[in-house]
Amino acid sequence: MQTLKVAGLMALLTLGMSACSDDSDSNGVGKYVLGFRTSTDPTADYIVYTNNLGSGSISATGNGKEQDGWSYYIKAGDTYLALNYTNSIAKGYKVSESGLTEVGQFAFERMDCFGEGTDGTAIAIGAPWGGGSYDCKIQIVDGESVSITKSVTTPIYDKAFDAGVQLNAWPTATWVDGNKLYVSFYPVLGGEDWLTPTTDTAYVSVYSYPALQYESTFKDTRTGPIGYYSSQPCVLKDENGDRYTFSSASIAAGFTQSTKPSGILKINKGEQAFDDDYFFNVEALGYRLMGGAYVGNGIVVARVVSAALDATLPPWAAFSVAAAPIHNIVVLDLNAKTLKVVAEIPLHGGQYLTPFLVEDGKVWASVTVDTNNAFVYQIDPQTATATKGARIEGSEIQAFYIR
Repeated sequence: MQTLKVAGLMALLTLGMSACSDDSDSNGVGKYVLGFRTSTDPTADYIVYTNNLGSGSISATGNGKEQDGWSYYIKAGDTYLALNYTNSIAKGYKVSESGLTEVGQFAFERMDCFGEGTDGTAIAIGAPWGGGSYDCKIQIVDGESVSITKSVTTPIYDKAFDAGVQLNAWPTATWVDGNKLYVSFYPVLGGEDWLTPTTDTAYVSVYSYPALQYESTFKDTRTGPIGYYSSQPCVLKDENGDRYTFSSASIAAGFTQSTKPSGILKINKGEQAFDDDYFFNVEALGYRLMGGAYVGNGIVVARVVSAALDATLPPWAAFSVAAAPIHNIVVLDLNAKTLKVVAEIPLHGGQYLTPFLVEDGKVWASVTVDTNNAFVYQIDPQTATATKGARIEGSEIQAFYIR
């Protein structure tokens, strides 16, 4: 499958659009720093800034820094990193009132899964595409020096999954809790087809931190694998430091079968096991999980796809920004185990590394219905309603940050 899910599929599924007007602060950098895709052919990606997500328009014209190709964006400390998948170069940017300044760059081999480290670092895991190697590369990226300061090559899980057949363990999320690093993953048969013959278990591996030495793997069979390709926000942290994990089970997310319901498990702070007393069966309410943001008091804003619709979709449809409007935004109550659809947001496409931004109890999300209909929406989780905000003069916002 090679660069299928990162470049080839995007070229196939996204449509062209030019950037136009600009709503940034002409006297300096705005309040928000964004990863921005204009969706021209070939893709043109930017880091841009704006003072206003709630009205007007957001554009790359005369605004921010253009990247050299298709990019992911992560943050390490106060450094914004653009990870370019065209030339495998990561560029670091600092922000001041005078604008965005490049402060360094480094080459990387693969970076497919991302998480926050400690002391101004980020965790980036590179995974193999299959065909002989099952090792992943766990890397610590330092924002200040804009460099990889530690790299350990290790299998995420070295046991056979399917009737004795070795499969890749593809990382989906990673996080640090004390002196441990956690990595959720799903089993996949590498190569062109990316078959998922084993979808009946949620897996998390544990490493020492910062030594990055493998220690153990824990599992749960009440739902399927956690997350899916492209480091979607599938492990959410609450006020107590507990983690809630999203198991998608979605065909649109790339799974070739669904054998357990999409749902949410809980890992209590400091534990290396799932909480036996907690399971939220989201699919029983009619939907399969894609990604989400924790707001507070047990409330989550999530992107989902109808389970009935998902059964009719081809694999990887969830990564089409504009060509496949299949997603809803919902509000989940993790305690009451309820789901409310946000009716003001239309069915829309999906994204790679889907971004959400929580600000003052509300959630900003990028919503693309088609090439002429891309907007930022602000979701109020208390009322499960949304307000249409700034027009996106392109195809999508790939990352949201508040300065």
